[in-house]
Amino acid sequence: MKFLRRIYRGLRKNLKFSISNPESFEEVWSFNSNGIRVISLSLILILILSIPISLLFSSNSSYFSSGDVSIEREELEDQNKEIMALSEKIQAQENYILNIQRILNGEVPIDTPLDSVPPSNAGINIDSLNSNETEAERELSEKIKHDMSTTIDKKSAITLFGSPVVGVVSQEFDKKTHPGIDVVTEKDRAVKACFSGTVVYSGYTRKDGYILIVDHGNKYISVYKHNKRVLKKAGAKVQLGDPISIVGSTGENSNGPHLHFELWYDQSPVNPADYINFKR
Repeated sequence: MKFLRRIYRGLRKNLKFSISNPESFEEVWSFNSNGIRVISLSLILILILSIPISLLFSSNSSYFSSGDVSIEREELEDQNKEIMALSEKIQAQENYILNIQRILNGEVPIDTPLDSVPPSNAGINIDSLNSNETEAERELSEKIKHDMSTTIDKKSAITLFGSPVVGVVSQEFDKKTHPGIDVVTEKDRAVKACFSGTVVYSGYTRKDGYILIVDHGNKYISVYKHNKRVLKKAGAKVQLGDPISIVGSTGENSNGPHLHFELWYDQSPVNPADYINFKR
């Protein structure tokens, strides 16, 4: 105990630390302190210097191991493949959206999301709609109504597509000025899907009113404009003959109840009359 006290008293004594020129013994620099302060300062400096050194070695430890380098390279290659796949999907989706915008003739929808269109069949009894199927349509519907993956052969397409409505053709197809066909029919008549597929757009535009677009696969898309109501939302699956909207006269380009129908093949409009019989 006395030994420790002597050491403690010795460390508390004031000491002078100096640096001198060995040739002239001239004092260059000096300071006064005691042993306790010098030891404490030394420990603090060692602690401060040890922290960054330990962090430096731990962060770079993977670069000193060949196995770790190979693992990181494999992970980077996998991530690069995933990024490329996602980029391709995004590009394909952007191209698809541009095609839909082209079908809509550049018209900008109202400021609501596409999927925010409220169910428009509220208060409507779909079973009581005036569908007026012809006998040929009924036979065709029964034949392939439940076949969602029927292959469309362009040469025999007229035997596969069903007419969305029947009536009087008021305006024929013209690829440059009128990329569809106008069919005048009874007010509130049900518009039927011309073939099985998926609804890719269900909304409203100022120019063409309520619009429904169905993707049938195999590069075929059908467009239904000026509807009074749409009965399907985007993403809905439809089959041949399903009621999808109601004939109306919405939009600035309509002057009476009729259906403007377009049929697109490989991103280009085709004459629907070559595929479908709209007359009674």
